[in-house]
Amino acid sequence: MARPSLPQSVLVYLALWSLLVSATAPAPARAAPTLDLIGTWFVLIHYQDPGSANPEAFRWSDKVWEFARKGTRLQWTEYPIVVFEDTQGRFEAIAGNPRSRVLAAWEPNTTQAQTISGGPRVNPRGTKTKTLRGSDARGWASSQRMPTTSASIMGYHEQLRIDDPSQRPVFERRDVVGNALTHIGEGLTRYQVTEVLKDGRVLSGRYERDGRLHGRFRMWRTPPPRSLVKKDKTPNQRAREASSPGEAALP
Repeated sequence: MARPSLPQSVLVYLALWSLLVSATAPAPARAAPTLDLIGTWFVLIHYQDPGSANPEAFRWSDKVWEFARKGTRLQWTEYPIVVFEDTQGRFEAIAGNPRSRVLAAWEPNTTQAQTISGGPRVNPRGTKTKTLRGSDARGWASSQRMPTTSASIMGYHEQLRIDDPSQRPVFERRDVVGNALTHIGEGLTRYQVTEVLKDGRVLSGRYERDGRLHGRFRMWRTPPPRSLVKKDKTPNQRAREASSPGEAALP
């Protein structure tokens, strides 16, 4: 016996209902893009110091970070001294100090931004490199063991850690002073990424140091760091020329 066919109106209704359900159904969740830290980053920090003589003033600090794979480990290099030929907005002469850091939330001007985009120039003095163990899934950390094992010898040790490195990283540096038995003092600097911008080429977030300094930081990808510009004259020669306005400076 033949099965009765549905009326035309019912078929139209079912087709329209199917289209409506498809249009309103939530789209499948897409996984967040994976962030790759490998490479060079220029880091700019703006913060306030409530314990200073100018607690409302913003201060700035900058550095260059470089991340590289070393087998199954991650190598983190920090260059704490970034150098610009154009120092506008960064340093000024105050009370006899020709290189007093400007109390302001310094941002690179056009010339300074071009220097950064070509690869920031760094002074190698004070450069630190640490090797971290772990993985992008579990995070990375350097050794927590003090370099000295004697209870009678005091030492200083830096512990580096990166949590959630492939999504919204948290960078930590813990400074420990002590010996094999006890820690006399400890400080913590924390960079917590809250925004990943421009397809992972720019990161920004909260900055905190020792529970006292608070502010924001921003870091963006750059080419590898460059060495300092070589000078044709000694510092004494340049100082003499600067103090003699009647003499034309040689190129």
